[in-house]
Amino acid sequence: MSTHSVIECLEGIQASRLGNIRNIYVYLPPGYHEQAVRHYPVLYVHAGQRAFGPSGPGNETWNMDQAADGLISSGQIESLIIVGITHVRPVTHNEFYHFIAPEGEAVSVGCSGIAYEHFIIHELKPIIDHRYRTLPDNQNTGLLGSSAAALCTLHMGMRNPDVFGKLIMMSPFYVDVQLDETSESGLLEEDMYRLPEEVPAVRIWMDIGDTEGLFLPSQVRRVAHQLLERGVRSGEELAFLEQPGACHQEGDWGARIHLPLLYMFGHVGKPSSLELLGRDVIGLQGGMTVCINAQMHYESGLVQSLLHGNYTSSDPNVLQVHASGELVPVGIGSASITLTVGELSATRIYTVVPELSTHVEVCIHAEVAPEEDSEETIYGGMGMKLVRSGKGRYEGSYRVPRDSGFSFRFTRGFRRFETDVDGKPIANRVFRATDDMSEHYLIQSWGSTSAKTGTGGPK
Repeated sequence: MSTHSVIECLEGIQASRLGNIRNIYVYLPPGYHEQAVRHYPVLYVHAGQRAFGPSGPGNETWNMDQAADGLISSGQIESLIIVGITHVRPVTHNEFYHFIAPEGEAVSVGCSGIAYEHFIIHELKPIIDHRYRTLPDNQNTGLLGSSAAALCTLHMGMRNPDVFGKLIMMSPFYVDVQLDETSESGLLEEDMYRLPEEVPAVRIWMDIGDTEGLFLPSQVRRVAHQLLERGVRSGEELAFLEQPGACHQEGDWGARIHLPLLYMFGHVGKPSSLELLGRDVIGLQGGMTVCINAQMHYESGLVQSLLHGNYTSSDPNVLQVHASGELVPVGIGSASITLTVGELSATRIYTVVPELSTHVEVCIHAEVAPEEDSEETIYGGMGMKLVRSGKGRYEGSYRVPRDSGFSFRFTRGFRRFETDVDGKPIANRVFRATDDMSEHYLIQSWGSTSAKTGTGGPK
């Protein structure tokens, strides 16, 4: 049997209702051509031009083929076909939006998600099922997307459970959040998702990093709990993960793609350990909600964050805890919180201080070489606008949620990113807003559009 996978390209596949064509990349697992009678489950992947390799110089890739190869060769998951659907970037309509576009885009960009849904179900899937040896039923058909494509996955999956029985949503764009100095919270928030009152019987993976700017873990956790309230069973039908240190970009999604693949197509195995993560200092006053990120590790390597559990406090007069992991401060002091799941347990000490605000002030100062100084404004992460304050100097102040983490590179306009002095891409700048802070940066040069590797918003 062949030990190598194969990636084929189907060129010029037409989407009739969208009026466009695109390439489709198809991953065939090791042994596909040798095992001529075997049929395979299929995972459809939005924005698939980056699933198996970079779409252009400087762009990141998920390396999903390498992850699948490793899991298949080790026997951790069943062999499967992966279909990467190239994304056609919006001009007048966005195929990842079913119902509403963000307010900032709605003036110029409409929603073509239902036409895109028609393309996948009624035009692309029949081609794949005819050309390849698939298991075409819903229990063997999955859908995966990140950011805005994850929002699309949610809507498409909820509308078509007879087609898609496995939904993988990584860093989903459930809430459009903009910095807004005029609002009390400092943010302008708009829900982008729609959930049916009766959630169909599908299997769901949902995750988020804690360094994704205004893509906040609390937003995704809230949607997960809404699914539980509608009868979805945690663990069996819904897995959630809050990944420490993970950013909103392809490299980070690729680094953990093996986890949803394990959950959907593999052998999870037995739980092996528990870990309590996240903030361990809580304010008695100030209004900041703190939820424990309780991670369960499995023998297979799977990790998920528990949405509910059996928690106890060593001193309920200081700190109490809901089954959801939300901490409830009662008095100033310290207390140990213990989570017990079967034979496993984990304990961590938490401290309650008099007050902790929900938001902090972040000041950003950037210097640009004089020969590079030609803009009145530049931008940091998530729309952070910096205004020229002097020759080669820019600055801005922002009120952001406490503990939010940002990974970004400076831009001077759409896809016009900073580079090193040789015009090559640089690593993203990262900071976490745990308290009021002031950050100073030096911009070496402005490069071409090909230097993009980071993120500034939904994909």
